[in-house]
Amino acid sequence: MSTLTISIEVELGWGVHDIRKSSHLSEDGKEERKYLDKIIEKSEEIDIPISFDIVGHLLLSECDGNHDGPYPEGWFQADSGTDKRSDPLFYAPDIANKVLGSNANHELCTHTFSHILCDDASNELIEKELQQIQELHQHLHNEVVRSFVPPRHRQPSNRTLKQNGIKVARYAKENKTLTPLHRLKQLTIGPHPMWEPKFSDGILETYCTRYPSLTAGTLPAGQSSKIHPVFRPIPVSLRKKIHLQYLKKSTKRAFLSGTPLHLWCHLYDLSNEHQWEVIDKYFDYLDGIQESDLMIKTMSELPDMYE
Repeated sequence: MSTLTISIEVELGWGVHDIRKSSHLSEDGKEERKYLDKIIEKSEEIDIPISFDIVGHLLLSECDGNHDGPYPEGWFQADSGTDKRSDPLFYAPDIANKVLGSNANHELCTHTFSHILCDDASNELIEKELQQIQELHQHLHNEVVRSFVPPRHRQPSNRTLKQNGIKVARYAKENKTLTPLHRLKQLTIGPHPMWEPKFSDGILETYCTRYPSLTAGTLPAGQSSKIHPVFRPIPVSLRKKIHLQYLKKSTKRAFLSGTPLHLWCHLYDLSNEHQWEVIDKYFDYLDGIQESDLMIKTMSELPDMYE
């Protein structure tokens, strides 16, 4: 028996507030919210729990734009100090409430408070953000956050995470010895690499690819129409079939080998019909797998399985 974990990064405007590139997002977050509704509805239909790692600032309904801490100069320049009605890409308590209100037992975990890059941030700043996050989650749903996903795969100190209530973290791995051709094969037809979770400094590390694996890199991401030139000659319908086979093949290898599988993407990645069509069919495939072969677990459930 193996486990499948699905985690989705909920960032909206915070994911790119420091680089000012937002063509992949809808202007008001409407499309991202629309597809969040779709995935929650589908997950409830077939009972698939998902870990939604959300940027903490999105939990706020409003703020004054002032945030104390040893942040880089101008870090909060994109935060205009308004509210959800004025800036729905920077305030999204409605998204958190939908996740928590679902009967599919989804997990609301964290992606830092302001999408900080943890390997560049001081332990003091990381600790401050984690404390803010724990306070926000306690106020919102009276629970401590156990799971952490670092923005852009930039890892913090596990000791700092442990000291602030975190039990499990999702970290990215890659095989740097692969040739460009092998990387292309792994990205498109797979299967997904196999990695066993392990404890390090008191934190269970669950591993994923550096690139989104639940969604397809061969299809448009969110509202962007950009596709790598190498994929453009391939019909969209064929690209969809290839990614669905990638997901099925990776999942089958996981439960046949007993090796855990962790798939992930951003909420914006899946927010178009091309990506959603594949995910919808993949979830139907998961519905046909016996629980005795594959257990679908949130990140917060993993540490107890490996202790």
